[in-house]
Amino acid sequence: MNEMTGDLTEQTQDANDGGPRELSRAAAVAVTVLAAVCGAAVLLAVFHWLGWGVPWIGWLVAKGGIKLAVGGFAGLAAAFAWLRSRLRT
Repeated sequence: MNEMTGDLTEQTQDANDGGPRELSRAAAVAVTVLAAVCGAAVLLAVFHWLGWGVPWIGWLVAKGGIKLAVGGFAGLAAAFAWLRSRLRT
């Protein structure tokens, strides 16, 4: 048996061990952002339940929405450019 087949068998066995597996970087970032958004939503819900006003929250949400919209369009343009270059090669 050659070395490459042995390495592949070891990798397959390691993957099937049921041990912990790492998330990809994109998945880790997505989970972190989702956790932050959910944490902020819970905090705002608690403030609302307590009857506390959160000053400037509307302004912050609007500003964040604008940044998300602009960043989303820029990200979409970058994704299309990457996809076009990927399909051409």
